[in-house]
Amino acid sequence: MKIDREAAEWVELRTLLVAYFNQDFEDIWGPPEDTVLAFCGDASKAQRLSAADEVRRVLDGTTDDADTLRALEPLGRDYHPEAAGWSIRDWLAELERVLRNPQRPTRLNERRGRPRPSIEGPES
Repeated sequence: MKIDREAAEWVELRTLLVAYFNQDFEDIWGPPEDTVLAFCGDASKAQRLSAADEVRRVLDGTTDDADTLRALEPLGRDYHPEAAGWSIRDWLAELERVLRNPQRPTRLNERRGRPRPSIEGPES
């Protein structure tokens, strides 16, 4: 799959990944869930659903995480959910679900595949 950054067919996903998930997104909107919900609140329903459709096209047009990351590269990304333990495909699937229905609970803030720190602190 080849994505043309300037193509109108990717405008909503590009807006979400570049304008919302920019290098300062946590300072501006907060964690990933709040950032997506900010996009959902600012976008029209048509724009939100278009972003979801664009995410679906990426998932349907790629075969694995490496292929998906290559496809997204032209759009540019400052946020890397892989650093929080997500596979890019799982994160995009959850993103699509939230874009289609922002009122439902989401797991976008979860750290995946890593043990959570203990509340009590390290064992002595």
